[in-house]
Amino acid sequence: MKQTLINILELYAPNNVFLQGTLNDDDAYPDSFITFWTNYTDDNMHLDDDVVSVDWQFTVNFYSCDPSLVNTKPAAIRMALKAAGFIPQGKGNDLPSDRPTHTGWTMDFLYTEYL
Repeated sequence: MKQTLINILELYAPNNVFLQGTLNDDDAYPDSFITFWTNYTDDNMHLDDDVVSVDWQFTVNFYSCDPSLVNTKPAAIRMALKAAGFIPQGKGNDLPSDRPTHTGWTMDFLYTEYL
């Protein structure tokens, strides 16, 4: 499931998709990039004492030094993930960056994987 998420995100920031927290503090940030985090995976449905589905909850963050991209690109990412079966948990919200050159937008998604 994680790889499916990454594959879609790569369409919007080729070679600039990172696990949240893995960018080196000493390196310059790319102009625009995406980070993601798996918040949880929970068993969902059970049948005959077996798990038959798992809920995945992801956070996706888009950062850019271009504020206009921060205002537009997340909507496109949200639509693409929704089309792939990820359920948006609202539209997201502003996200500060630890660099004064960048701002961000964060969104949460739920995906139910049937085993």
